Amino acid sequence: MIMALTTQRPNQTAGFITRIAFVFVLLLAFAQLSFAAEQKLGFAIRLESEGFFLNPLIKALFVSEVTKGSLAEGAGMKVGDQILQIEGQKVAGRRARELQPYMKLNPGETRAMRLKHADGVEVDIRITKPAA
Repeated sequence: MIMALTTQRPNQTAGFITRIAFVFVLLLAFAQLSFAAEQKLGFAIRLESEGFFLNPLIKALFVSEVTKGSLAEGAGMKVGDQILQIEGQKVAGRRARELQPYMKLNPGETRAMRLKHADGVEVDIRITKPAA
């Protein structure tokens, strides 16, 4: 049946595929626009771990990047900081998937973190994502 469809109506099949591709591209474009409009926390991490890569055992978690003007920068986070605790939970010795829920904030939510700056000073910060 598919063979008959493609041999009898090649222009219709090509048009259908073109329409599907166009709709898919539009969906991607709109998804990117809404994704870009959402305010991010503004930091990236580097993980020191051991074990299976899908759910490694965390040895240490470091801040590898802080976006200028971001929520993280405003809270006092700096490149090179070690994240010691998230919401009172020690990071070292935990599985990555255990901490994954803490890495996303909904509007109005706050995350408390204990950081160790590169100079050894430990600080507590709070990052609150503004309500939409």
